[in-house]
Amino acid sequence: AVVSTQSTGADIKVYMDLDRNQTEKVFWEDMEVICKEQIRVVNAKLRVERNSRSSINSAVNTDITKIFKGKSSSQLTEMYKGIQAKLKKGGPIDVSYWENVSAQAFVSISRVRLQERHQQITKNKNFASRSRDAVEKKAVDELFPVSGSKKKKKKKEREDSPAGIQIIKRDGPDENKCEQEYEDLCYTPIRHDTIEMDALVYTESKIMSEIQEMRAQVDVMSKKSKEKTEVDRDTDIEERGLALMGEAQEDDELFNCDIQLNASYSWAEMYKPRKPRFYNRVHTGYEWNKYNQTHYDQDNPPPKIVQGYKFNIFYQDLIDPTCTPTYKLKKCPDDKEFKILTISAGPPYEDIAFKVLNREWEYSNRYSFKSQFSQGIFQLWFQFKRYRYRR
Repeated sequence: AVVSTQSTGADIKVYMDLDRNQTEKVFWEDMEVICKEQIRVVNAKLRVERNSRSSINSAVNTDITKIFKGKSSSQLTEMYKGIQAKLKKGGPIDVSYWENVSAQAFVSISRVRLQERHQQITKNKNFASRSRDAVEKKAVDELFPVSGSKKKKKKKEREDSPAGIQIIKRDGPDENKCEQEYEDLCYTPIRHDTIEMDALVYTESKIMSEIQEMRAQVDVMSKKSKEKTEVDRDTDIEERGLALMGEAQEDDELFNCDIQLNASYSWAEMYKPRKPRFYNRVHTGYEWNKYNQTHYDQDNPPPKIVQGYKFNIFYQDLIDPTCTPTYKLKKCPDDKEFKILTISAGPPYEDIAFKVLNREWEYSNRYSFKSQFSQGIFQLWFQFKRYRYRR
């Protein structure tokens, strides 16, 4: 239960970060307070079971709960302010008791506010339902009008008759008996000749088919809009990544070959893992050390070697945007000349790995070392150390 509640608390924090509506801020704060209180209660029960004693008597807790029962959120707020003032004032009081009362008052405020909000939402939904029923009834009455004389006659007969007694006229011929009963009980269907020829008549099947068509159109439009938004966002972040890298030099080459990792993630059941997008470059060049200066020249240059890498990984949809991606190096099991560079960020992104040369890095800003995460882009740029040739 504690793990499930903690997971709910983590989800609430995510929604608090994503929901920019200030009017909903109080709601999410109240939800967070209730979640933390539930975790505290469960942990307290576990401590009592282990230690066979509680710091506060259960009878005292029951009395405190009765104090707040039936109070509105405004009344509880006034009580909370009074308790805080009492604690600040000090004096010969039981501080432990009043601190517990203050904590429970704070939780009760959030709980009652949520209940009041639920009642208001339910009231609004019921009002909207009644309003919609009234509008639909009015529309039906306008579409299928009942003659005034027949309406007055039926109303007068209902008023004159005692409650629960049905009026059935039996003085007519037997062949009209059924028709008379239908008229008296208001079951007579409207004849088609009472509707104008150019009137637009809707059947239930026709209405449902039009509703289905409209829903299908909305779904298609929503899907296209969502796809367009995602494409625009991906394009925008990639353009920013390219702008940060600058123009490619003559010795720069693309390096977009990652290594497949067979990893499992604890959050895979909650979020679908996906591989992040990336744009990398490898910088190559000539190393004019003493040996190469002796054996090569400009017309016959030495072979190019890898001098550094620039990694740009895009994490625009991180569940926790405050989480900074990390990297680590480990030896390559099948080739000692290379190492495996693994970059991790968290849900919903998988870890991504690249095979780089096993050489020592330059960590100085002088050699353009960079390891930073900003606006959804993780940048890792580094150069290799250069060693002088000695005879």
